[in-house]
Amino acid sequence: MIALEIIGVMLLLSQNLFLVILIKTNFRNYSKPKGEELPSISIVISCRNEAKNLPACLQALAALDYPEDKLQVILGDDNSSDQTAELLKSWVEERPYAIFYSVAENDGSKKINGKANALSQLIQEASGSLLLFTDADCIVPKTWAAEMVTTAMNTGAGFVTGITYIEHKDSFSVLQDIDWTFTLGMIKVLSDIGFSVTSMGNNMLIPTKAYAAVGGFEGIPFSLTEDFEIATAIQKQGYVGFHQVGVANLIQTKGQPDFAKLLEQRKRWMQGAMKLPFVVKMLLALQALFLPLVLLLIYNYIVLGWLFWLAKFSLQSYFIFAMKRQMGQKIKPVYFVLFEIYFQFTAWATILYYFWPSKTAWKGRKY
Repeated sequence: MIALEIIGVMLLLSQNLFLVILIKTNFRNYSKPKGEELPSISIVISCRNEAKNLPACLQALAALDYPEDKLQVILGDDNSSDQTAELLKSWVEERPYAIFYSVAENDGSKKINGKANALSQLIQEASGSLLLFTDADCIVPKTWAAEMVTTAMNTGAGFVTGITYIEHKDSFSVLQDIDWTFTLGMIKVLSDIGFSVTSMGNNMLIPTKAYAAVGGFEGIPFSLTEDFEIATAIQKQGYVGFHQVGVANLIQTKGQPDFAKLLEQRKRWMQGAMKLPFVVKMLLALQALFLPLVLLLIYNYIVLGWLFWLAKFSLQSYFIFAMKRQMGQKIKPVYFVLFEIYFQFTAWATILYYFWPSKTAWKGRKY
């Protein structure tokens, strides 16, 4: 039994060491400009009851450093009950490159989630050769569009995933941000060795031809993680995904206000995670299994157990530190310690809540 515990802990240490080696030796930047003319793009954002978040989001969109004659912004109101539609219409009226669209509710004839339904309708209005996606609770840097587009041009990508961080409002949001950075970091280093996993809908680019090749959001299987599904479908068509991480395409988003909301979010994400390749699911399983294995090891061999835990903590913290450095950010050391507690508790709470027989609430809809 002890041998199995040691093997399990060693596998996780090897995984974390592998991540550190890759981020130090194989971190790829795909966005170096080559002087080519920028193509036409369509930025697509679906909004549902986002009146509180829209002012900052729209202000950032207005400041984008991208030629207006190549830019189209499509903003959709997805049956909001607040002032979302009014804010969008007012913003669009002042900008000839922007379009307001009122999303029609799915009448049940299509098996598609609410966000995918909205995006599918908005994209019908798109004229750009590249589609860019973000969310209404996000703030994009002025260089975002050009950075994502340059990456697509340099790689011929079927989709490009950007990098996102969570606004630091309190300790809980900082821990969510570290968790998000750790997850995106694993996706990044795997992508850089040619093992593209998925994309993130709040910072994503898809060429129009790749989107059409899979039949759009209406052509993918029903899922609460439509970004994962469409990335998977695009790769099945022979396209390749790339992950670009840097300050120029670093988007700010908001964390969940409390632990209950966080679990709702994670339950939805878990539905996509269960469809990940076996190798990736094993990597995630090792992260969750570390706690019971190392506790058993500490119970039987206290010094050895604590040494293993210290090694895991050190490698994990350095990997997150290295990712944050690529993002032009820093984290106070105390949060690395707090994150170790947060991560283990959240991982097991998410697993338990995923199997709890309840519907998933998302943007005022239940699935």
